[in-house]
Amino acid sequence: MRTTGTSKSILPPSTRARSKLATSLQQLTVADLTAEDWPDVARIYAAGIAGGNATFERAVPSWERWSSSHLNVPDLVARERDGKVVGWAALSLVSRREVYRGVGAVSIYVDPQRAGQGVGRALLQALIEVSERDGFWTLEAGIFPENRASIALHERAGFRLVGVRERVGQMPDGRWRDVLLYERRSANVGAA
Repeated sequence: MRTTGTSKSILPPSTRARSKLATSLQQLTVADLTAEDWPDVARIYAAGIAGGNATFERAVPSWERWSSSHLNVPDLVARERDGKVVGWAALSLVSRREVYRGVGAVSIYVDPQRAGQGVGRALLQALIEVSERDGFWTLEAGIFPENRASIALHERAGFRLVGVRERVGQMPDGRWRDVLLYERRSANVGAA
């Protein structure tokens, strides 16, 4: 490999990217999401809403409304060393029926400033681990087809496409949107 005097690394680009990702991940802490985290979580959620390809939601709900739909299910944040929240992941129950007690719907949002730096990967892996510890056997994610980053993230984590819900919801501007339904079945919980 040829190097120049201005090069800061003799590593090939893919190795440099992996090295940068590993350093970035070492500087993250994943922890339970609390009410004190809500201002940062709401800021990141608002950025996802504004981007137009993450959710049908029109506005960030209040902490009270949001947390009431996330009782007794894992909710996580990723923090940098300085404590700044740079992403969050949560599960919602897909149904209150007992037979679906181990099925959760995934929500995951990353600060746009940290996109592509492994925050989503760290959060989703932690959410999978915590969900299995808590007895979830299936995780599902509804993803807009245009959200390529989220599709890639979920596929890398073992989710598979199980269907397309065509024109299932309407955006605030009146557009109807398809949603891809991804699913991950635990190899550890409910496998027998």
